Amino acid sequence: MNSLLRHQDPILHADRLTHVVFNRRDPDAMDRFLRDFGFVSLETSGRSRHYRGYGKAPFCVEVIPADEDSFVGFALVAKDVADLQRLTQVEGVAIEPNDGPGGGLRVRLTDPDGRRVDLLAEIAELDPLPIRAPFVSINTPNRNVRVNAPIRSSAEPSPVLRMGHVVLQTPDFQRTAEWYMHRFGFIASDLCTVADGTPALGFFRLDRGDTPADHHSLAFLAGPAPAVLHVSTETIDIDAVGQGQQHLRARGWTHAWGTGRHVLGSQFFDYWKDPAGDEWEHYADGDLMTADYPTGQHPLARGGLWAWGDDLPESLRPPGPLPEGAPPFSRAVVDALLTPPRPWMR
Repeated sequence: MNSLLRHQDPILHADRLTHVVFNRRDPDAMDRFLRDFGFVSLETSGRSRHYRGYGKAPFCVEVIPADEDSFVGFALVAKDVADLQRLTQVEGVAIEPNDGPGGGLRVRLTDPDGRRVDLLAEIAELDPLPIRAPFVSINTPNRNVRVNAPIRSSAEPSPVLRMGHVVLQTPDFQRTAEWYMHRFGFIASDLCTVADGTPALGFFRLDRGDTPADHHSLAFLAGPAPAVLHVSTETIDIDAVGQGQQHLRARGWTHAWGTGRHVLGSQFFDYWKDPAGDEWEHYADGDLMTADYPTGQHPLARGGLWAWGDDLPESLRPPGPLPEGAPPFSRAVVDALLTPPRPWMR
């Protein structure tokens, strides 16, 4: 497992996750969902549709009209052009102009599961859009800080400030995790293992040195085939998550899971399904770690995915126990995700 904690000599240290890319058969339905979810449509030329958040990123989501619904990939931002040059020397690919909003330069790779992974540099950022101030003053029994200042929020889209993380399923956990750690400098924040100590779920953060990074920008779950499990976005605060849920319910979208509090990452979360069935998360109040924070190691368990709230929904669980002849590792993963996490749950 030590090789999955961090790579000893990564090619570079990426700085942040910036956008995700999807193919969609019905881009108009996806457009309605993304607007209700809290993104803002951009006026861009070309076939693709682009959506920004309320932060500085030139865009957060690209939707490509296509004959199939699929996850194409995502993009990371490099610290400088020298990072792109180092990557091209190892991978033997060229630096090319980035043709999306924000311009700049791009190196395009394909990960072991066939996903597009872009590394960008010199992109032009946008001016942030106005949002309300976070509700950060909290009254406690022994500390009254919010006096004559009632909280008043309304049901409206949760403003997406930025992309938070992407969770992927991979049939070769070790190979995929090492590929990302070697190229982009990801560090394991937490690893969840089956009974024999083999990692089956991992949360990986970017190495930003003494500058705090999200608990994870990427997570991987061992599974039978490549898949995107969900993409996550950060909003203002817990009230924005809750009122965003009210808005999405009113608009008729399919709720998936939440609200609740995660254990690994600590995010206050809420999950929704887009028109194609892919899952999107709003979160607030997530953990931040510097590069020296040690990797946590835990047994894989369904109850370890959330601290409080509703149990993991049926749609996120394996369809049922694997037969006796299934590989032991696969059986261990499925059994861990099917075991009731609380005495009153099934």
